[in-house]
Parts: sequence; C-alpha cells; structure tokens
Amino acid sequence: MGQYLLIGALIVSMGGHLALLQTIAWGNMLVDFSSRSSLSEAVEKTFDGEHPCALCKVVRKSKSEEEKKPLLKSEMKMEVILPAPVKVPLPRGTAVVFRVTEYSGTFAEVCLAVPIQPPRTV
Repeated sequence: MGQYLLIGALIVSMGGHLALLQTIAWGNMLVDFSSRSSLSEAVEKTFDGEHPCALCKVVRKSKSEEEKKPLLKSEMKMEVILPAPVKVPLPRGTAVVFRVTEYSGTFAEVCLAVPIQPPRTV
C-alpha cells in the first residue's frame, strides 16, 4: 500500500496528473468531434490546438501556474555563524598523509589518510 502511495506522490509531483487529464480531454474531444465529422477531421481538430475544450483550458492554466512557481526560493540561504575559528585537534601520535594524484594534468585529487587503530576486544 505504501509503495502505491509513493508512486502516486511521485507522479503528481512530476505533473503526471496533468498528463492524465490531458489524455482524457483528448479522448473526449475525439469522440465529440468524430460524432459531427469524419475521423480524420476529428483528429485534426483535436490536436491542432485551435479548438480546446474546457478541460484542455484547465490543464493549460495549471501548467502555466506550475511554471511560474519557483522550485527553490533563492533568497533562502542557510548560513552558519561561528564565533571564532574552530580548531579540531588530532589525536596524539596520528600521522596525517596527503597524497596528490594528477589525471592528465587537469584534475588533482587530495586524499587524507589517517591510520585507524584496530578495534579492541574485551
């Protein structure tokens, strides 16, 4: 049950509900237009964008409102203020080794290797 709720939430968050509504609207438009004219004319009227139904207008309005909403507020920044520089002492007898490896002269990776004591058995 929880998996289905998660899948539903993901579909709604990605706009899948609007795609489903648009598909239903196109189906209804095809049935409506084909009852008045030929199937080829009904398909043309359905997908030309010049003859939208009420549901198509609702979907278009919802899509435009979603595009206007920012995903993240850029003015919200997380700042951490420390009163003074923090010094973290290393345990005594710990050797700190820096290794620099270059890949084709453009990228350098710095690794910090700190030896760890084996676990003690009681």
